[in-house]
Amino acid sequence: MIRYFRINDPYRLVGLFILLLLLYLPLFLTNNNLTVPELKSLLVGEKQNEGYSMYLEVIDNTAPLAAWTHEQLDSVFGRSILARHVLAFILIFLQSGYLGIMFISKKVFSENTYIPSFLFSLLFFFSYDTLALSNELLGSGFLLLALNNLFQEIEFRNERDESIFNVGVCISLASLFSFSFVVYLGCAMVILFLFTRSTIRKFLLLVFGFLLPHLFTLSLAYLDDSQRVLWEYFYLPNLSFDRMVFVDVKTLFSLGALPLIYFVISIVMLNREARFSKYQSQILQTVLLWLAFSFLFILYTKDLRPQSLIVLIPGFAFLFTHFFLLIRRKKFVFLNSWILFLGIISVAYLARFHKIQSIDYSNLEVRNEAGQITNKRILVLDNDINLYRQNHLATPFLNWDLSENVFRYPDYYENVTLIYHCFENDPPEIVFDKDNLLGPFFDRMPMIKKEYRRQGDQYIRKASN
Repeated sequence: MIRYFRINDPYRLVGLFILLLLLYLPLFLTNNNLTVPELKSLLVGEKQNEGYSMYLEVIDNTAPLAAWTHEQLDSVFGRSILARHVLAFILIFLQSGYLGIMFISKKVFSENTYIPSFLFSLLFFFSYDTLALSNELLGSGFLLLALNNLFQEIEFRNERDESIFNVGVCISLASLFSFSFVVYLGCAMVILFLFTRSTIRKFLLLVFGFLLPHLFTLSLAYLDDSQRVLWEYFYLPNLSFDRMVFVDVKTLFSLGALPLIYFVISIVMLNREARFSKYQSQILQTVLLWLAFSFLFILYTKDLRPQSLIVLIPGFAFLFTHFFLLIRRKKFVFLNSWILFLGIISVAYLARFHKIQSIDYSNLEVRNEAGQITNKRILVLDNDINLYRQNHLATPFLNWDLSENVFRYPDYYENVTLIYHCFENDPPEIVFDKDNLLGPFFDRMPMIKKEYRRQGDQYIRKASN
């Protein structure tokens, strides 16, 4: 298999596409499990298409470009998960092809090969949730563009400023899909300091390139009079270290055990066997620094799940390619390639169908409870968004972490006013309120209170009966 992709022939990417399609086809046919981040992205797009503005009328910390993308996806595909998975599959293939072409054009290996494209695609398969069209997947393509411009700067050390500016812009655009990608700005600065003759002017150009898309976003928010809520609901929550943990460390290690083993073996092989030019040595050190900041990204990311590890894949593909190119005996190349291939595929499918006890997806997957309320406009006053799977969001309060302070303090006039207008303009048919947080608000809103009756841990709108 490695021998097939070792040849420098662009048509090998056609073979890669067919191989990927065969691998992912069972997931397309059987993957009915909706993940919590996917459900949240559906709700964000759906709510905006109802005419509600992000941050002003949809309270969530989703990044602006990601929110706009989900709005467009909802316009075209509605709630179709299969369509989004197909688009994610295409993105994965395009990124794998781009990575291989980038490494060939920058001559980072001793021979031109499409092995990195194959390994990139294979490593993406380590968990079924990597097929989700998430904010991280959408933004990761811009990180590859940033990495390409860094390689260009290291390779030529030219006086032109475009590559440095492009690095900042690409990282900025990635952070407007998932703000946690901001850590790669620090990575770019370290790489430029160590491996290029960059002046203070170039560092300032990098920072300006990063700030430009964010300043443009803030300018648009100013025109819409939403700069305050953009700062409150996007920037401040993403600057904190709070996050949602969907899987435990045991699950992540179980899914990534085999790639981690080959990562260690690759490092050992490189130290013992590799003979690099100065340029190739600098590229290797650049990739290792990129991996180090990728681990920082995993520590900082707002939603910890298997898909958070995709930032490691370009670096792993680079190191594994060196490992396979350094093996001299064909039988060992053959053996290791099949161990890696069958190992990753087997673990991914066994985990997907819950056959490995150490891998727990229960908090990541949206539950589909029997007898669930369906096709209603609802509001859930806690962190459990499972009920939105078969229902629609009413009112702006999607993100409970950002909304909780409103419902916990009914004595503040602005909180009462906000909830009153939300219930007046977009009344929910059912409110799931196990702690009866709405009770004190309804006492201050008698006209709204008349429309609802308490039943168990729910408020049910009388007009909906």
